[in-house]
Amino acid sequence: MKKLVAILLAVALLSLTAFCSAESAQTEVILYADFSCGSEVAQENGLISTETATVSELTPQALAEALSLWTGLDFTLNAASVEETAITVDWAADSTLVAGLDDREQKEDFFFYDQDSLRWFMMDSLYQTLLANFSVGEVYYTMDGGQELSFDELYPVSVFPADISYLGSPFYFAHAGGQGEGDEAADFSRTEGTWALSGEGGDLLTLMLDGQGYFTAIHRDGQEISGYLEYVDEYGDGNGRYDMYDSEGIFLQGFTFDSDDQIHVGNDVGTEYVRIDAEEEEASIPIGVFVCTPGFTGLTPVVTDNDFHGGYYYSDMMENAVTMIVNCGIPSGLVSYERDELISQFIELICDSEYRDLTVQEETFGSYPAYRLSWLSGENEDTRHWDARLVCTDAYLYIYAFDTAADYAEEMAGTWQETLDNLDLVFPEGE
Repeated sequence: MKKLVAILLAVALLSLTAFCSAESAQTEVILYADFSCGSEVAQENGLISTETATVSELTPQALAEALSLWTGLDFTLNAASVEETAITVDWAADSTLVAGLDDREQKEDFFFYDQDSLRWFMMDSLYQTLLANFSVGEVYYTMDGGQELSFDELYPVSVFPADISYLGSPFYFAHAGGQGEGDEAADFSRTEGTWALSGEGGDLLTLMLDGQGYFTAIHRDGQEISGYLEYVDEYGDGNGRYDMYDSEGIFLQGFTFDSDDQIHVGNDVGTEYVRIDAEEEEASIPIGVFVCTPGFTGLTPVVTDNDFHGGYYYSDMMENAVTMIVNCGIPSGLVSYERDELISQFIELICDSEYRDLTVQEETFGSYPAYRLSWLSGENEDTRHWDARLVCTDAYLYIYAFDTAADYAEEMAGTWQETLDNLDLVFPEGE
């Protein structure tokens, strides 16, 4: 009998331990119900409420599910990715945001009479919830596997470009009816496109404009800033200035048009930008990708970005777990045309930390100029040794690099250099 009691006590203790472990694995999060719908004094007017919840794992999907349980609305996501400074959310077609309310019974505290207020509520609530629980500054909304989030009707903005971060309903309502001076809304259609630095000055590398008065600016250090434009026609001649402001209304820079396909940012020399997607000849040229033969097996994909500054960026961890392979292609107009600046700017785009001890060996790849590169990044035990080959074609720049833990770089150098010697530049089938 005593033995049976002891066994039962042991089982009870194990069950209690397992229960406590499960409880301790929960993460406490804060959820936002944001009824701002464009109001700039929503907090003061009690239009924003919060709720504490627990999730088994902190992910955007888990937060969306928690919002669904709280509100009775379907915050359904196809996918979500968390990067160092931003989160990208892909809304599902059957989410209440996209599909609408249907004939469901709404909760008393979350009852909506119109589609617009419902949609702003869902976008604002998830936006605020993500910012509150992750150390990021930007949230991007998409649908249909990465396409821009769009609605047939939504005032004052019905389209949210995939490459411009969501800014919250108060921002969009504050700039409704057109930004800038004058009685009528400013026409920003002329600005639409991706603009790349063609001069040799300025910290701004790329400027992406949606043609509706919003932009994303990408700087040399990789920083991305989103905001809005204001049009100022000081002389009334229709050739005014477009001023850029961040989401908090802080003035950044202004630009003017030199021609339909060239703008000048600020007043400094060398800060001219060309519309890279306006070049019909360049647009017809397909982008290639480096392929090594024989290839490597046992690779684990880390980053797959098919919209990296108008090109692509792929990184894969090798089976040895000490080397990352980076394969990247970008439009040639994205960086300087001067050799040293071109190499430096390209390295800054693909390297997460500051680099040093760069060596450059000039060579050719077919008829194109090419460079064999090596450099170091990171410090102490995190030091990384890079071996790379950079090829410059008329339309695109390509780099294939091995990013290896410094302690293992010497023994692998021969293999990496042999692979770089035998790279092939392959283009899409039929191009």
